[in-house]
Amino acid sequence: MPIEAPIEDLGLFDLFQLISLTDKRGILDLNDNVSGKKYILYFQKGCLSYIDITNRLKREFCKRDLMEESDVASIKGDELIDYILEKRLMTPNTFSVFFKQVAEEVIYSLFSITAGYFSFQEVDFDIPESLDLEMRIENIIMEAARRMDEISKMKETISSRDIILEVSSDISEKDTINLDPMEWKILSLLNGQRTIADLISEIGEDFAVLKSLYGMIMTGIITEKRIEIDDFIQGKEGIEKEVDIKIKETSRRWKKGQYEEGLKVLRSLKGMYPNDPRIIYELGYYYLAIGKYSEAIAEWNVFILLSDDNERKKEIGENLEMVKELQKRISNREVFI
Repeated sequence: MPIEAPIEDLGLFDLFQLISLTDKRGILDLNDNVSGKKYILYFQKGCLSYIDITNRLKREFCKRDLMEESDVASIKGDELIDYILEKRLMTPNTFSVFFKQVAEEVIYSLFSITAGYFSFQEVDFDIPESLDLEMRIENIIMEAARRMDEISKMKETISSRDIILEVSSDISEKDTINLDPMEWKILSLLNGQRTIADLISEIGEDFAVLKSLYGMIMTGIITEKRIEIDDFIQGKEGIEKEVDIKIKETSRRWKKGQYEEGLKVLRSLKGMYPNDPRIIYELGYYYLAIGKYSEAIAEWNVFILLSDDNERKKEIGENLEMVKELQKRISNREVFI
């Protein structure tokens, strides 16, 4: 006789503990009423052995350009793994590791489901031996509880996944930015339009993304996007025009060697539009012109993060290498006596 109930009546923590204590072998069907998604999990000998993540795998392989959308549509769910291995999209060992990484992320996300229905039935089943997760249920419960506790603390800062984030203007004051690969990846995706939910969907690692976002918000690297009153009054075109006029004004000062005066204009402009890459691009050159190498490096690091202009980014990347080398030589020179 299957065990069936709404998740509201028996939460997943209690359900997993019940399956563990009774050492049951069977299949758990789990429906999330909020997202409309369905999950199928396989248990045996006190372990979670397998989870059907077919749709997630399809998205991950398309995102990595390992499969085309047209191919995905034609492949049945139960044929996907055979297709991946037959087409050698990944080696068996690599796919096994990849499968387990994605599966774990999905499994821990299930504990945030608040409304839905589950049904557990004791039945025999077969799974590919190389994909046996062998995750002890008690370990899953402990790790899920730890993550839920962390997420609860993060909610004080990340109150909604609909928030749009942007690079903080304070980042220009940092000479260097030490970030891990996940944090750099997130920064590369911030475009003033993506919400936190969009970032999670794009990257695919719910907890890891939230943890990285929380860390960068707390250290002042990113912040919630501000909507200035001027944005409503002038509109985007008005802002573009104002910035263009001011930059043309500074170009005249540049030709006359009036670097300090040009800096004043650009700093004022940046105060109004802190994430406009055109302003930051100019600031780097002005700081360089008056010998403030650290400030130039800081501005250009931010420019590379914010700009979509690949040609300019290449130019600034080359400039950064030269300025850093010059700064190093100046710092390390021997005094001539």
